[in-house]
Amino acid sequence: MRAFGGWSAGLRAAVTVAATSVFMVLVAWATLIGPDQVFTGPGPRPAPLSTRTESCIPLPVETNADGTTTVVFPDDLTERDYCDPPPASVADYRKLIEKHPPPAWIRVLVTLVLGGLLLFFAAGALWIVVAAARALLSRRGAEVRTAVGFSALDEPSRVADQMSRDADAQESVLREGDPRNAIVAAWHRFEVQGERAGVARQPSETSSEYALRILDLASADSGAVNHLARLYREARFSTHPITEEHRSAALAALDGIRRSLVVRS
Repeated sequence: MRAFGGWSAGLRAAVTVAATSVFMVLVAWATLIGPDQVFTGPGPRPAPLSTRTESCIPLPVETNADGTTTVVFPDDLTERDYCDPPPASVADYRKLIEKHPPPAWIRVLVTLVLGGLLLFFAAGALWIVVAAARALLSRRGAEVRTAVGFSALDEPSRVADQMSRDADAQESVLREGDPRNAIVAAWHRFEVQGERAGVARQPSETSSEYALRILDLASADSGAVNHLARLYREARFSTHPITEEHRSAALAALDGIRRSLVVRS
């Protein structure tokens, strides 16, 4: 095996296929003439020393029912000096093979070799298809990861931009109507701003968690965010009255969030 260590994979595969092809040719030849003739056949007839004085024994001929004749090869063909038979046609060879089929082990061997070759080429084709598919999927995955990476890096700026664009509308919502409903509606504006910025809400996130993640992406002041979040939870889930003092505190927290965005930008 060391002698083949320096060969490339393609060269080793080519040599293997060539050797297999030669073996298949030998097997087919042995199948046609029979295994006993391969090793114990008479071999080529020696050339006559003189064509003038040599005489031979004519081969016996049988007449078939349809009127055709068939040359019979006697058992002592190699022991006596019989004349050369007439040239055989393809039909004669076919009949000869039908009368003398190859042994079962030859047929089994040929079937196994052909099946092995078929499996070899099928496995090679399948490996090529799988390798090409993996390369294509890997290339697409790299493109998707690159696109996602750039998108994630760009999210904070897009979120901050949407917060700035929606600042007046968010403040108007907070100043109008009942203080309880105004605080809840103003907090929900953060979710709207995140959706407009293209930041998708995760299936496992609650509404509050999503709004907090949006504010965290924009690097908003944590103290102002926590204060406004506490006022939102109080307005959303408490049963005691929400007054104008609560509205004023929410406006102050919202103003602190805006000023922190301006400083960071």
